Amino acid sequence: METINWSGYEWITQERWGQIHTEKSHWWYDESCVNVDENKNLNLLTKYNPKYFPELNKWSHIGVGLISSVGRFNHGTFTVSAKLPKGENLWPAFWMWSWDTWPPEIDVFEAYSNSKGSYFKPRIKSPLGFWNVQTNIHYIEKEKNKMIGGKTKFFGFKDPSKNFIKYSVEWSKNSIKFYYDDVLVRTIDDESIMGQMNNTTMNVILNNGVTAGVNKLDPPKSNFIVEYFKYEPFL
Repeated sequence: METINWSGYEWITQERWGQIHTEKSHWWYDESCVNVDENKNLNLLTKYNPKYFPELNKWSHIGVGLISSVGRFNHGTFTVSAKLPKGENLWPAFWMWSWDTWPPEIDVFEAYSNSKGSYFKPRIKSPLGFWNVQTNIHYIEKEKNKMIGGKTKFFGFKDPSKNFIKYSVEWSKNSIKFYYDDVLVRTIDDESIMGQMNNTTMNVILNNGVTAGVNKLDPPKSNFIVEYFKYEPFL
């Protein structure tokens, strides 16, 4: 298991539980898809790189870059400055999940490019929320895994695949607030959800990824570039 140091923290280049998700086995967490360049930017790639996983008796065709924090995080503000990768059917994300169990999970953003390689997605009910970059929360209700649902809101006209955008979440005891380029885009303050969040510490993850629509034999060669990660704990 390879580790890297970046933005003042130590990270592993796979999930804590392994290199491949059994329900998303067409892609795997490939350490060769992670690098830090001369400008100290984190680069998370996607590429065709088949690997056989004997425990699944299956080939996985697409290597993707992922980093997962070695340390645990508690309440505070979590921020990255990132440029989304260019390419078809991509799924970059900045998120956190509990060290104790899953869920809970906080998705600061999950972004989805379409078959033309664009993150632009017009919506009738939210005409200004045209970038397909979504916040979400996963939690437990009546012993079942639930999520509040992905939500997109307006955060400017800059194309997030051509510009660095600042993505932040402020996780306190009473609420979770999401900010894109310092614009508040969502607030979660449901007491039952917050109770679950407050009983754990979080593992921070950044990853490039692909959706089910990707051509697994000819995936895009993409690069999710992150300038920095910052964590400001609440005292």
